Amino acid sequence: MMEPSMESCLAQVLQKDMGRRLQVGQEIIDYILDQEKSHDLEQDQTALDKMVDGIASSWVNSSNFKVALLGLDLLSALVTRLQDRFRAQVGTVLPSLIDRLGDAKDQVREQDQSLLLKIMEQAASPQYVWDRMLGGFKHKNNRTREGVCLCLITTLNTYGAQGLTLSKIVPHICNLLGDPTSQVRDGAISCLVEIYRHVGERVRLDLSKKGIPQSRLNVIFSRFDEVQRSGNMIPSSGSDKNFEDEDSVDGGRSSSSSSSKVPPGGRRTVMSSVRRPSSASSTKSTGKEAAAGAVDEEDFMKAFEDVPSVQIYSNRELEDQLTKIREVLSDDKHDWEHRVVALKKVRSLMLAGAAEYEGFPQQLRLLEAAFKLSAKDLRSQVVREACITLGHLSSLLRNKFDHGAESIMPTLLNLVPNSAKVMATSGMAAIRLILRHTHYPRLIPIITSNCTSKSVAVRRRCYEFLDLMLQEWQTNTLERHVAVLTETIKKGIHDADSEARSIARKCYWGFHGHYSREAEHLFQALESTYQKALQSYLKSSDSIVSLPQSDRSSSSSQESLNRPLAVKSVISGSVTRSKLVGTRVSTTPGSLQRSRSDIDVNAASSAKSRLSTVPASSPFSSASTLPPGSYASLDGAAGKSDGRVRTRRQSSGSVGGASPSVVDSRGRSRAKVVSQSQPGSRSSSPGKLLGSGYGRIPRATVSVSNTPTDKRSRIPRSQGCSRETSPNRLGLARSRIPRPSMSQGCSRDTSRESSRDTSPARGFAPLASRRHSRS
Repeated sequence: MMEPSMESCLAQVLQKDMGRRLQVGQEIIDYILDQEKSHDLEQDQTALDKMVDGIASSWVNSSNFKVALLGLDLLSALVTRLQDRFRAQVGTVLPSLIDRLGDAKDQVREQDQSLLLKIMEQAASPQYVWDRMLGGFKHKNNRTREGVCLCLITTLNTYGAQGLTLSKIVPHICNLLGDPTSQVRDGAISCLVEIYRHVGERVRLDLSKKGIPQSRLNVIFSRFDEVQRSGNMIPSSGSDKNFEDEDSVDGGRSSSSSSSKVPPGGRRTVMSSVRRPSSASSTKSTGKEAAAGAVDEEDFMKAFEDVPSVQIYSNRELEDQLTKIREVLSDDKHDWEHRVVALKKVRSLMLAGAAEYEGFPQQLRLLEAAFKLSAKDLRSQVVREACITLGHLSSLLRNKFDHGAESIMPTLLNLVPNSAKVMATSGMAAIRLILRHTHYPRLIPIITSNCTSKSVAVRRRCYEFLDLMLQEWQTNTLERHVAVLTETIKKGIHDADSEARSIARKCYWGFHGHYSREAEHLFQALESTYQKALQSYLKSSDSIVSLPQSDRSSSSSQESLNRPLAVKSVISGSVTRSKLVGTRVSTTPGSLQRSRSDIDVNAASSAKSRLSTVPASSPFSSASTLPPGSYASLDGAAGKSDGRVRTRRQSSGSVGGASPSVVDSRGRSRAKVVSQSQPGSRSSSPGKLLGSGYGRIPRATVSVSNTPTDKRSRIPRSQGCSRETSPNRLGLARSRIPRPSMSQGCSRDTSRESSRDTSPARGFAPLASRRHSRS
C-alpha cells in the first residue's frame, strides 16, 4: 500500500512502468480526493507543478488508452480538489488535452471533452480556456481539428455565448472551411451554425466580409435559414455585443480577486498593449504551422499573464525580490526549473506594478546580463520563458526598455538559425514584439548588420524585421540611419536568396513611404533588371486596381488609378516635388511624360527601333517623380506589360491655368504650343501638348501608316477622322516620337474625337477653343 505523502505520490506519477501505473492510478486518485491524507498537496507548489506536468505528458499522452483514461481521471480529481486554484495549471495540461480530442478511441475523446468542460466550470472561465485552445484549430491531426470544433459546439450548448468572445474564434473556424478533410469542413460549418443559433444575424454579416467563396457562403447561409425556420434560435441580449467586442470578457473566473492585487493602471496597461492589433501578422504563424514546438506572438501574449499573482508593498521589497531573481538567473548551476520560475516571477512583478516604483529602472539594468544568459541557455524552456519575459517588458515599458532592447537584441538574433524550432521561433517572436513596442534608433544598425549574415535564414528574418520597422516606426525615428537603410535595402535587392530579395523589395516600398527622394535615387542606381522587379512588386502583391467602366470610356488611361493599399503612405511634399521635377524633366529629349493610349504598341515599337539619333533617358525619368501608384510608361520597358509604376492621382485643383508651363492634375507640365493641324486630326490631343521639349524628328522617319492590319489594335474604332485621313498630315514639319503605352486604349489609327480632347476632367479648355477657332 502506498504511503500517503506527496513525495511518494509524485514518485508513483513519474515512474515509467505501464503495468505499475494501471495498479496505482486509482490509489493516487483516492489520495488526491482525500483532504486529510493529502493535506500537504498544496504546500509544495513545485512538487504539485511536477505532478501535473507528469500526468499531462506521460499519462494523458500515453499510447495505452487505459493509462490515458487514468490520466484524465487524475486531472479531473485535481480540478475537483483545487477548484479555481487549478487555473495556474491550465496552460500546462491544455496541449495534451487538445491532442486527445483527436484520439482514435471514442471513450478517450468523450472523457477528454468532459474534463475540458469541467475545467471551464470549476477552474477558469470558458473564455480563459478557449483563448488557449485556439491553436487546436491549426493542429496537424485532422481528427483533433474536428474535435476542437465539436468541443466548441458543446461549450456553446453548455454555457451559452455570453461567456465567450466569439469574434476571436470565428476567423479560426473560417480557415477550416477550406480544410482538405471533409469531416473538418463539416465540423466548421456546424460550429458556425451553432454560433448563428446563439448570436443571430450579426454572424451572417460578419461572414460576408471574410472573403469566403460565394459557393461556400451559400451553403452556410442555407443552413442558417434552416435553423431560423425551425424556430431553434436562442434569444440572448448579450450575444451580439460579445460577438463584436473583443474586450467584453476579462478571460478569467478569478480575475476579480487577482486584479485587486494590482495597483491602479497595472493590468489595464497590459491589456491595452497586448490586445493592440498587429499590422505585420503575416509572419507570425508560419513557423508554428511548419513544425511542432514552434511558437508565435499570439502564444506569447497568452503567456504574459499566465503567471502566479504577487503583491508588492514597498520599493525595498521589490529590490529584494529582483535581486533574488538576478542571483538565480545569473547562476547556470541552478536547476533549470528554478530559472523558469524566476523568469515568470519577473512577469508577476510587472503585473503587480513594479514599473511604478522608483528603484525599478536601476534593477532592470542589473538584470540585463541575467536575461542574456537565460536567452543563451541550452534548455529550450528557459529560452522560451526568457523571450516571453523580454517581450512582456517591451510591451509594458515601451521606449523605456530601450537600453535593455539594445543589449539583448544580438543574443535574440543568434537564436534565429537555431535548429530547435521552439528556440528559433521564440527568439523571432521576442524580436517582433520588441520592434513593435520599443522604437529605439540604435536597434537599426543591429538588424541591418545581420542582413549580410552568411545564414540564409538570418538574412530572410532580418529583412522581415526591417520591413516591420519601416511599417511601424515614425519617420523621425529612422532619419539617423537613412544611409544605412538605403545600403541594406540595395544589398537585399541583390541578395542571392530569392525570398530575401522579395522581402527586400517590400522593404524598398516601405522605405519609399518615408523617404521617397532617397528611394528614387536608389532606384536610379539599380540595373534595369532589378528596376523592373521593383516595379512589378506591387502588381504581384495584388495592389493593382482596375479602372471603373466609366473612367475607361472617358479617359482610356490607367494613370487615374487609385493608390494601392500595399503602399503604406505618401510623404507630404511629394506632390510638390512631383510637379517641380515634372516641369524640369519635360525639357529633356526622349523622356517619358505620360501614358499614351492613342498609339498602337506594335507600330510604335517598330517605329522606335528606327530612331537611331534620339538619346535614351533614364528608365525612371518620369516615374521617379511620382510616388508609387500612377501608371507612367518606362523607357526601358517599351512594349512590355510589366513596366509601370503606380501613384496616387493628385487633386485636379492644383492645375495652374495662367502660367506658361501648366502643371496638370497628375504633376506633369505642358507648355502652350500652337496647334498645326486641321479639326479632324489628332494633333490637338492632350498627348501632343504635354511639353515643348519632346524629341522631334522629320516626319519621313516616323511613318507607320502602312502598318499591317494584323499588328493593329483589335479594339473597335471610329473610321470618321483617323490619323491617315488628316488633311494636313503630310504637311507637318515635325512630329513627336511615338511611345508605347501600357494603358487601355486603341491603336495609333484610332480616333478620339469626342473623348480625350474635350473631357472636362482633363481641363483642356484652351485647346478646345483653339480647335474651334481654326475650324
